[in-house]
Amino acid sequence: MAIQGLRKIVESVRGFGRGISGRPDISAPAKIPSIGLALGGGFARGIVHVGVLKVLEAENIPVRYVAGTSVGALIGAAYCSGVSPDELEQIASRVRFRDLARWTLSRYGFATNLRMIGFLDRILKVKIF
Repeated sequence: MAIQGLRKIVESVRGFGRGISGRPDISAPAKIPSIGLALGGGFARGIVHVGVLKVLEAENIPVRYVAGTSVGALIGAAYCSGVSPDELEQIASRVRFRDLARWTLSRYGFATNLRMIGFLDRILKVKIF
């Protein structure tokens, strides 16, 4: 039983080594490269994210996973719902802070994002992920 466990570990290490060395595993079918994106916050970065998505689509590199913070989460949600990078670019050129939030004073903070619900309802093509 211990020998079987050791064999599995050795096979795993060899497989990991092939992955690091760049030697292709000829027994496995060719894989299409794919990536996961981590999209950050900040309005200017959000616009940059749209450009990155356009390049990835132009190069036929599929995006398999998306995570985001702040505006990165908005861009990621829209993209995952089926909004194309070209559509995102058009939306980004028109959107303003007042479309997403409004300044307010409350015990919860200085801005409310209730307007974001309406904004997302208008742009998202799929509401359940």
